[in-house]
Amino acid sequence: MVPILALRAPLSALVWVLWLALLPAAASAQTPSGIDLGADVRTIFAAKCLECHNPDSDSSKARREFDGAWDLALVIAAWSDPVAFDLAPLWEVVSEGSMPPEDEDVAALTEQEAQLLLQWLEFGTPLPADGNRFVDLPMAARLLADALPSTAPAETTTRSWQQRLRIWLGRNHAAITHFPVALLLLAALMRVFQWSRWRQNAWRAEGFCLAFGAPCAILAAGLGWLNAANSGAASDLLERHRWVGVGVAGTSMLLLLLRKKYGARVFYAWLLLGLAIAVAIGGHQGGEMVFGESYLDF
Repeated sequence: MVPILALRAPLSALVWVLWLALLPAAASAQTPSGIDLGADVRTIFAAKCLECHNPDSDSSKARREFDGAWDLALVIAAWSDPVAFDLAPLWEVVSEGSMPPEDEDVAALTEQEAQLLLQWLEFGTPLPADGNRFVDLPMAARLLADALPSTAPAETTTRSWQQRLRIWLGRNHAAITHFPVALLLLAALMRVFQWSRWRQNAWRAEGFCLAFGAPCAILAAGLGWLNAANSGAASDLLERHRWVGVGVAGTSMLLLLLRKKYGARVFYAWLLLGLAIAVAIGGHQGGEMVFGESYLDF
């Protein structure tokens, strides 16, 4: 006998096919009480969700989780459950009160808004009665236009081997960056140990970390600038991150060159401490660009 759980996946697929076939009819569906839940939900998404969950959002974490809040059809596909409404992902986050997050500037859902979202799921996620499923019409027009095939003559997408090499090298920035971050921070830590009985060993370890960390820092900074140029990305955070990287690369090389003559001086120790702080700042900025500005919030 076939287990019931084994039938869940094909059953869900069949329900989705039937639901999509009936989607035009659902666009005008309303609850028995006559409330246009689709229109109310569209308003809630415009006020509470669209700011972060769209393709142009500044929050990379929110974009990765879901970037389709501009279209209720995308919301339904990603956040509802056609078999059991109370198992839908949207039901879970609304019930827990985890969206919008507390660290965002968007106000939390009111009790009435939360109840409307849950009722919307319970009544089968009807679209607005006016047939407009788009939370943001201008954004939808732009995104859908970008998705349509162009009528203009197609431009060749073939890249030369030099272009492919530049793109490939730039993408290695994230991997290479781990080496100077670890080595330069360890060099600063070795300076602390030079006030202990392991002075000589700490001095040699510091020199080793600088000898390898400084060239790696220069390479990582160069690849970072190349990666930004290839991607066409631009933001204030990226600009600060790039110049912090340049400062780290230059300072680490300066420390390496001055070490033999001035390595025992107090100003050298302070310069090494400043380098460690700059490395930490640059690493944090990189994390913010990848995971979002609130990724380390406690």
